[in-house]
Amino acid sequence: MKFSKQLISKHQKTIKVLVVISFFILLPIACKKQKVHEPTFCELNPDQCAPITEAKDFFLFKMGSWWVYEEETSKERDSVYVTIYQNTDNYDFNAEYYSSYSGYNYHYFPFALTGKPVCDINSSNSEPCLHIKRNRHKPGGPVDEEQCFFVYYKINYKLSTFSGYMNQCTDNYIMVTDIFKNYALNNFTFGKTVKVFEKCQVSENNQSTNIYYSKNIGIIRKELLDSSQVWNLVNYHVEL
Repeated sequence: MKFSKQLISKHQKTIKVLVVISFFILLPIACKKQKVHEPTFCELNPDQCAPITEAKDFFLFKMGSWWVYEEETSKERDSVYVTIYQNTDNYDFNAEYYSSYSGYNYHYFPFALTGKPVCDINSSNSEPCLHIKRNRHKPGGPVDEEQCFFVYYKINYKLSTFSGYMNQCTDNYIMVTDIFKNYALNNFTFGKTVKVFEKCQVSENNQSTNIYYSKNIGIIRKELLDSSQVWNLVNYHVEL
């Protein structure tokens, strides 16, 4: 009888030891499961972020799309239509447009800052992680290239553009000066519109310019500050 009690007591101690050991083994696992996801800045502030693919909403339009602009004073008109449309599943694209007024082709394409730690090409960003470049050219004519837009765009954010390459101005920059939820122009009311100031736009004879980019429409207004010309969109068709 005494032996049986000792045996039971020994088993009870063994069970207690095993319970304690199991607790310390399972504790890290339990803690790991209970780890709470810390939301990112963009998850907390979605209105202050955008995926870099949003650039396509301003620059990429299908074949068959066209725009007609009119200069406010001279009443001259410029017809613009798509000559190249190339899309991908990611941020990359190629878009080219021909202007009947200037006789030039305008090629737009993106440059992603994939090596920048704060940039994620697969989700929304609060920094300008994608730059849009504009290339103006014509057969047998000069070629110039400059940055004209960026995503994500913020009011008063200034982006210094490269100088000394392909006829660019020196000490140049572009800056978002306003973002409109809606923008009324002539008989149209457009949705989100981003106003971009370019200190020296090579494709406009090195003038300072304000360009208004409207989401899902493209350029709706262009102010050439040195020559006091203003070109407004008066008619358009965007192929869906």
